[in-house]
Amino acid sequence: MVDTLKKKLKIEFLIIFFLIPLAVILVKFFFSEQKIFIFLPLFIVFFLSLYLLKKTPSFSFESLKKKTEWKFFFLISVIFAISGFFYTIMLDSNLLFNLPKNYFVLWVLVMLFYPIFSVIPQEIIFRVLFFERYSCLFKNKFLCIVLNSIIFAYIHLVFQNFHAFFITLITSPIFAYAYVNKSFKTCFLVHTIGGQLVFTYGLGKYFY
Repeated sequence: MVDTLKKKLKIEFLIIFFLIPLAVILVKFFFSEQKIFIFLPLFIVFFLSLYLLKKTPSFSFESLKKKTEWKFFFLISVIFAISGFFYTIMLDSNLLFNLPKNYFVLWVLVMLFYPIFSVIPQEIIFRVLFFERYSCLFKNKFLCIVLNSIIFAYIHLVFQNFHAFFITLITSPIFAYAYVNKSFKTCFLVHTIGGQLVFTYGLGKYFY
């Protein structure tokens, strides 16, 4: 019975975190530049994740209500703000604050809706579902965090540029650590401020 369950979980894991992202990457690369081929699968997998989490006996959505670790959040926010600023300057200083300066209304909309329509689906899939349903497939927490970081960076290959992959690869361990050792709310806020800074500094062109 245990072996059968683990086999089922392995198949689910492979489909959700490798095959679906691979299909999206290939469709985007070879057939279509339409953004719907990125965001539609995200929302489909998001709702699938909610269903699977509901069917996971060891998980309760109540656990997501754990309090925010504000000290951790503010520390990471400062690190992101400083490192993101210098990354942008070194990459292309002309990008700096391009969105808020030239497309202020769009920037405001991104700041408001990015957490809801991007961060929440991503964190439910790549943190909550990953750790709550599939961590039993791996030997220890450290291995889970490493693999989670690689997978999260891997899906960002869909944007077909080095910067999306690299930025995601170095920030994903922080998101994973925040979820595993702090709380979902902490992870959500850290991811939110990271993304908002990316768009504010002008790096959003690499993530859309």
